[in-house]
Amino acid sequence: LNEIEIEFKDLLLKSNLSCFSSDYKYIILDTAPSYDIAFKNAVLSSDYIIVPIIAEKWAVECLDLLDYFLNKLGLKIPLFLLITRFKKNNTHKEFLNLLKNRGDFLGIISEREDLNKNIASNSRFSLEKDYMYEYKNAINKFFDYLKIMDKI
Repeated sequence: LNEIEIEFKDLLLKSNLSCFSSDYKYIILDTAPSYDIAFKNAVLSSDYIIVPIIAEKWAVECLDLLDYFLNKLGLKIPLFLLITRFKKNNTHKEFLNLLKNRGDFLGIISEREDLNKNIASNSRFSLEKDYMYEYKNAINKFFDYLKIMDKI
């Protein structure tokens, strides 16, 4: 860690999460895509980072900004990519081809209007839909990585 860049307020979440570490194997932190104090706290509390990313140029370019931010903090946290809201058009396929050969690529989650409607209306959604299998595949790929690293 780069102590020059880290203040006590940046470690509050990590200190508060430590009391849960014996009760939970995994704790998922979902943050806004901004480099504010909440994000900094989440990153400093994390062993891994999964970045949901849409297959668009600006989103892919922001990965360099994330790398810069992590380097500035002196962090070497394994980072993984998950393409969300994937459409089977040529533009999205082109960005998929750029990312799919990276060792940190977990997979794609296809965009589905029925899922969007169910989320917007707080309705239940089927666990048998194809996008649920895409989520399962991505999570299994992440767990395979953890097994390789002897973390499970």
